[in-house]
Amino acid sequence: MTEYVVLEMTPEERERLETLARLRGYTAPADYVRALIESDAVAQGITPDDDDDLEAGFLQGWHDAMTGNTIPASELRKALLDDDE
Repeated sequence: MTEYVVLEMTPEERERLETLARLRGYTAPADYVRALIESDAVAQGITPDDDDDLEAGFLQGWHDAMTGNTIPASELRKALLDDDE
């Protein structure tokens, strides 16, 4: 059974949502919204069932990469070396 959620938005907001969805590789805005909700849940520490952890991790990584939430490899290397000390 499918349940629906209605989002109220202006035509401009809908156009922006559709544009953002396309820019991030989604063919349907609904898929983009689902991914955003999943990503937010992961960021908040709300994890799905253990079977879905791999997918959730991928979705979070994809979201981070697409939104520029990344650090240079040199900083990652430095952080890892600092942890070893």
